Amino acid sequence: MGAVTYLTRVLFIVFLDDERLSPFVRRCLRFVPVAVLTSIIVPLVTAPGGTFSPTWDNPYLLAGFLTTGLAAATRSLVVTVLGGIGIILLLKTVIP
Repeated sequence: MGAVTYLTRVLFIVFLDDERLSPFVRRCLRFVPVAVLTSIIVPLVTAPGGTFSPTWDNPYLLAGFLTTGLAAATRSLVVTVLGGIGIILLLKTVIP
């Protein structure tokens, strides 16, 4: 399993360098990390426990909004991560 994971990653590094990729593909690839993180985070925030819960008594949704605001205000990864942890811990004690 580890070899398969390694091969899927190393093949792109070895055989595809920046000179071979068109500018359009390079521009598109810049958005891959954002798309992957969004596809992981949004279901966890909007559907904790597997059921869609877009209500104000969903602490994960509130923490997501507050942490997004914190990230926009500070533009600091460390402050955002630590603040997000603090926010969710606080909200989980207030909203069970």
